[in-house]
Amino acid sequence: MADMRNVNNWHWVNKDCRPWAKNYLTEKLVGTSATKDNSQVVITSLDECIGDVDLNQRKGKLLAIYDVALKMSWQGKLTDGSTVYGNITVPEVAYDTDISDYVFNIQINGGPEDEIKRLIRSDLVPLLATKFSRLTRDLVDQHSFDLYADKSSAPSTPELVQRNNRNAASTPSSPATTRTAAEDKVVQTSVIEHSCDFTGATPREIYEALLDSQRAEIWSHGKAKVSKRIGTDFELFDGNVHGTLMQATPGKSIMQTWRLKNWPQGHFSTVTLTFKETQDGTTVKVNQVGVPVGQEEVIRKNWMGYYWNAIKTSLNKGQLQHLPIQNDPVLGLFDMKYLMLCIFMVVLVIAFTAYQVAPTIKM
Repeated sequence: MADMRNVNNWHWVNKDCRPWAKNYLTEKLVGTSATKDNSQVVITSLDECIGDVDLNQRKGKLLAIYDVALKMSWQGKLTDGSTVYGNITVPEVAYDTDISDYVFNIQINGGPEDEIKRLIRSDLVPLLATKFSRLTRDLVDQHSFDLYADKSSAPSTPELVQRNNRNAASTPSSPATTRTAAEDKVVQTSVIEHSCDFTGATPREIYEALLDSQRAEIWSHGKAKVSKRIGTDFELFDGNVHGTLMQATPGKSIMQTWRLKNWPQGHFSTVTLTFKETQDGTTVKVNQVGVPVGQEEVIRKNWMGYYWNAIKTSLNKGQLQHLPIQNDPVLGLFDMKYLMLCIFMVVLVIAFTAYQVAPTIKM
């Protein structure tokens, strides 16, 4: 007999699947490995699985909703036989994240970085992303049946309602069904502040490290799209961090919009970096407004690990100091060569006009 509190499975029924998800992800992820050119890396443990995992049923339809942050430990073996260790954090594995949009933050605890990081990004990361993408279907397969009060009315193959990926292009719809991004997901934010001391480095050196593409590619270990021109877009870490430069005072401060690739579409924080010369070197102060609630500690650690510690390492190795300092854009907008060309063209036009008018002047 059907449960009269949920006749014909009409009302919303929710099932908390967090314990199952932790065990499921541990089973699927631990032991995942990649090998290439005598180098090997393997996931050794799932250390953190924080967030919500729910399966919901209403009107005979299922909706899987989950959003978890993961931290995994790994062990690697290099071509020279040495062993390295580290961890991978994934800030968000969510029901509406496309397989190409997962963000993997790789931390290496000693040893050469380039060899093992290339292996992780090129071979291990795609394997992990594929396993994340199967979570929705396996969640439904394991937990859908007991969501129906009347078991006899439960469909043999439950109908899964797939939520559109938040980064997918929107399709035309009638005014009655149109939803804005704000209606779909309201982003609650907070402000984070921190500072970092650089011994033996000048404010100008840190400024150049952040806004000169040649320097940025050294400490970020990848392609970097950065510029000193106000209004230009920047990208770091394979596009996982991007935004727009809003203000730049050489050796003094930088202001930019800043976001992670996996943040809700269209949401940017505002970062202000202030450089202060000290007796021992430079202190960088960071003020970031608009960080999604719950990501404060992750963002703070990413700044320290991926920005400041990486720049310190490059400075200590003498990889940045020998590079020439490029000219600062005039008024923060124009390259000097472009401005000189414009002045030359104006002078040329004035001279040509004067030459044309001169014969008409009567002495």
